[in-house]
Amino acid sequence: MKKLETYKSPTSPDNSTGPKNPTSPEKPETYNTPKEILVLGHCLLNPLARLKGAKPATAIDPKGANIIQLPCPESMYLGMRRREITKDQLDHPAYRSFCRKIFTPLADMLEDLAANGIKLRIIGVPKSPSCGVYITSVGGEPGKSKEFHHSHAPGPGVFMEEIIKELEGRRVEFEIEDAGK
Repeated sequence: MKKLETYKSPTSPDNSTGPKNPTSPEKPETYNTPKEILVLGHCLLNPLARLKGAKPATAIDPKGANIIQLPCPESMYLGMRRREITKDQLDHPAYRSFCRKIFTPLADMLEDLAANGIKLRIIGVPKSPSCGVYITSVGGEPGKSKEFHHSHAPGPGVFMEEIIKELEGRRVEFEIEDAGK
């Protein structure tokens, strides 16, 4: 890995001593670049983004891995003081559009990485109405209720559906799974 150099303003004087030798370029250090990137649901790295009172997400040990952290669409869309919500309640055009909007810059980067031979592994959050991959929460009666009832059903959450649709539309190869699987 190349060492960081101190930035010098073009207008500041060069205070170094000794002559520069332009004929001996620095040898670049060689290293093995991992060929895989983990694309993680936001709360897998930041449990503070989870719904207040929710159990912590399955822990991920990112040590030594290349990581891209997805944004948390629920906290961005509904705020940190949001109530429990299900896929049925999030499954509307405005939320889907929001999910596409926040994912597009990442999709551009992932498409470029995949085109350069990098394997993409997307890790979702089990039971999440947005980031679940194999299982998501459904139900939840509309209107005011004393208790919130929901269940879990097979299939991805809204954000993961939009991610899958976008990457497949771009013909980007990727693997996808829930954390802990």
